[in-house]
Amino acid sequence: MVDMARLAMDSIKTNYMKPYAWYDGSMLDTMIEEQRLVSDFRTAIAQKQFTVYFQPICRADDGLVVSAEALVRWIHPLRGMISPGSFIPLFEKNGLIHILDRFVWNETCEMLKSRIDAGKHVVPVSINVSRVEFYNPELADEIKEIVDKHELPTNLIKIEITETAYADNPTQVQQAVKCLHDYGFLVLMDDFGSGYSSLNILKNLPIDILKIDMQFMDNLNNNEKASIILEAVIRMAKWMKLPVVAEGVETRKEWNYLKSMECEMVQGYYFYKPIPQADFCEVLDQKNLQKYAVKERNLFELDDTIFDIFNHSNSKENMLFYDMIGGMGVLEMTGDSLEILQVNRGYYEVFYGTEAPLSETTPVLHKKVEQPSLNLILDACHMAKDSNQVQSIQLHLERPDKTFVWVNLKLRYIGSRGRHSLFYFAIDNIEELKKAEQERYLTAYSSALLKVFDKVYRLDYENGMAEVLHTNRSDDMKIKEHYYFKDFFQRFSKMISIANREEADAFQVLESKEILEERLEESDNGCYEITYHFTPPRGKTQTISALIFKIELEPGHEEYLCCMKKRLPH
Repeated sequence: MVDMARLAMDSIKTNYMKPYAWYDGSMLDTMIEEQRLVSDFRTAIAQKQFTVYFQPICRADDGLVVSAEALVRWIHPLRGMISPGSFIPLFEKNGLIHILDRFVWNETCEMLKSRIDAGKHVVPVSINVSRVEFYNPELADEIKEIVDKHELPTNLIKIEITETAYADNPTQVQQAVKCLHDYGFLVLMDDFGSGYSSLNILKNLPIDILKIDMQFMDNLNNNEKASIILEAVIRMAKWMKLPVVAEGVETRKEWNYLKSMECEMVQGYYFYKPIPQADFCEVLDQKNLQKYAVKERNLFELDDTIFDIFNHSNSKENMLFYDMIGGMGVLEMTGDSLEILQVNRGYYEVFYGTEAPLSETTPVLHKKVEQPSLNLILDACHMAKDSNQVQSIQLHLERPDKTFVWVNLKLRYIGSRGRHSLFYFAIDNIEELKKAEQERYLTAYSSALLKVFDKVYRLDYENGMAEVLHTNRSDDMKIKEHYYFKDFFQRFSKMISIANREEADAFQVLESKEILEERLEESDNGCYEITYHFTPPRGKTQTISALIFKIELEPGHEEYLCCMKKRLPH
C-alpha cells in the first residue's frame, strides 16, 4: 500500500498545481517499463542499438537541403523501434542522457568526417543538447573536444537548445552559449514559442537561428490567430536579423504560405522524415537533385486549391482559375500518354477564337493529346519535370474546323503520384506573331532573289492575286501592290507568245494550283519555268523568263513565288 502511495506521489512531484493523485495500475506499468529501459541502456549503447537519424532542413525557396538535425532512435532487438518520447525524459531524469548525448554527438561528427575524407558533399548538422546538460559547466569544452577529435570545423556543427533549458537554468545557459560562440558554434533556439517567456529569451540570450515550434503549423489554415502570430514572429526575427527555420511543414499549402512570408528554411514531413544515415548520405550525394525532392510528393498532398480545380467545384478558387486572363489548364502525363484534365475560359478563347463554354461542341476535358503534337509536348513535360523549370514550345495545332493556329505552350511541373505526373500549362495565340515572323523571312528571301531577278511575286491561288514582294523599279509596279494573275496569258494573248512550252499548259499552270503541283513534281529542280515573248502595241519585243516554285516557311505552311527576269537581246 505504501509503495502504491509513493508511486501516486511521484506522479505529481513536479506539478505544483495538483495537491494529490489517485493511484492506478498504469503507474506501476510505467515504473516497470522505465526500469526495463534503464536496465537495457548500457547494453544498447555497447551494441549500438541507438542509431542517429537525420532530418534534412531545406531552403524554403526551392527545397534544397542546406542543413540537418541529428535525432536519436532506439532500435531494440526484441521490441523494435522505441519512441524517443519514452526514453529521453527518463534518461534526463536519471542522468543517463549525458552518455546518450555524447554518443549522438560522436556519431554525427564521425559521419561528417568520413564524408569529408571521401571528398563528398556535407552540410552543417545541428545536435540537440538536453536541458540537464547545462548544469555541466564544461559543456562547451566537451562539445569542442569531440569536434576537434574528428578534425571538423565548428561551422559544421550547430547547437540546438530549448526554451525549457533556459527557463530552468538561465544563468548557466547564457554562460554556455557565450562559450559556444567563442568556439565558433552557431546556436539555435528550438521549439520557439512553446514556452512562457519566449520574447524575454530573445532579449537575454544571443542565439543565431530561430526554430519556430511546430504547434504554430497545426490548423494554420483554420486558425487566424496562429497565422497572425507566426507572421509576427517571422517579421520580428527579420528585424533582429535572425534566420528562421519553420518546423512541422507537412503540406504544400503550408510551404507556400511560409515562402510568402519569406521564411528562410523549412523542416518537416512534406520534405523529409527523419531518415537513417545511409539514406541521408544518399540525399547529400544527389545534391544537384535535392532542390527538386519535393516534386515527387504524392498528389494527394497538393493543396486544396488545386483539388478544387480538379474536381470542377464551384469554389472561389475554381471560379478564379476559370476566369483568369489567358489560356491555362492542367495536363496529366502517364507513361507516353497525355490527357487534358482541366482548362479555363481563356483556353477556349485562344484555341477556338471564342469564349465557348464547356460543351459537347468543343470537347476538351479528358481529351488525349494526339500526334503530331504529342511527342513535342511529352519531351517538354519530361524536361520540365527533370529541371523543375518552365518549358516553352511553339505548336501549329489543328482546330476542329480543320484550320490551324500557332500557339505558344508553357509547362510547369506540379507533382507525381506513381506513374501519373501533373503539369500546369499556359497557352497563348501567337498567330499574328508567326505571320510577322514569316513575312520578315519571306521579305529577306525575296530581297536576295532580286539580285538575280527583276521582280518577285507571291502567288495566292485562293484569290488569284499576285503580290509584289520586290521589284527593281523598272516600271510603275510598287511593293505590296496586288494584281490578278490567273488570266494573265489570256488577257494579253495577242501580245504574248510562249517560247518553251505549250500555250495551253502555261495557261493551266496559272489557273490551277493542282496543275502547278504536278509540274513541280515532274521537274528535276522543283521549279516550273516559262519563257515568253511580249510585244507591246508600241515598242520592241521583250523576252521574259518566269520561274515559279514553292518554299516552306514552316511545317505545313507553303508559299508560291514567281520570279521574273527580262532577257537581253542577243
